[in-house]
Amino acid sequence: MLPIISPSIFSIFFVLFLWWFLTGAILYTAKRLDLGDSKTRFTVVIVTLPLFICAWYFYFHCLDGMSYSDIFCAFIASLFIWGWVELTFLTGVVAGIPLLEKREIARDSERERFINGFRSIALNECFLISCLFLMAVLSVDKENNFGLTTFLILYVARVSAKLNLFFGVPYINLHFLTAPLKHIATFCRIAPVGFFFFTSTIMLCLMFLFLVVFAFAAESMSELQFGYLLLSTLSGLAVLEHLFMALPVRDAKLWNWMLPNLRKSSEAVTLVKTKSTFPKESKNEL
Repeated sequence: MLPIISPSIFSIFFVLFLWWFLTGAILYTAKRLDLGDSKTRFTVVIVTLPLFICAWYFYFHCLDGMSYSDIFCAFIASLFIWGWVELTFLTGVVAGIPLLEKREIARDSERERFINGFRSIALNECFLISCLFLMAVLSVDKENNFGLTTFLILYVARVSAKLNLFFGVPYINLHFLTAPLKHIATFCRIAPVGFFFFTSTIMLCLMFLFLVVFAFAAESMSELQFGYLLLSTLSGLAVLEHLFMALPVRDAKLWNWMLPNLRKSSEAVTLVKTKSTFPKESKNEL
């Protein structure tokens, strides 16, 4: 039996810590690489590739078990698979398809802006979908689907967040965009919350409530309850991250202190934010 303390308390606080720590670790690595060149970024991605491979091994190894350790291992493996793919995105190694010609984004139609915005992240989205598909195939007729569900929650929340940035939200924090991705800021829009934001956030809230109900419907202190609490906490964080786009909360402070000082970098990123008017820009302060 894995947890020494109550499984419910352990799962909630562990997910909160892991969300904060892994986000900071990935951001630190990616932002640190802003001081290097594309060859350095590619080298770091290759050096960390064994973590990605090991995560897949542990994911597959845990599919047949439903013990605390199997559920815990599947959850962690999915997070590491996701984290490595996110690293390839932030470093620009696997990001998008470059535009064939330079263009003024402001003059693009909504259709052109959407197509070009998708091109800027297309390769990474295909990578994520491929990972999700492989996970689903490996999970067929297997007992432990908590790893697959973990990755699915992360992917749904990611797609929803990116669409909200495209359609427009009041507070856009581009604080953590790395140099290879700074062009993505041009596809984001500052605007009051609209129909899509409310719809997507409500859907995420329903997913969160659905998992909470499953957690408390399971036998108390059981392995099943432990797994559903991991998932419900993760989905709750997805809701929280969406609310950060609508509320004037300086969530970047959670990780700013652990990031390298890149003010001397020639490739500064612009932070776009709003107050009472739309839009307003200010230089990124790390």
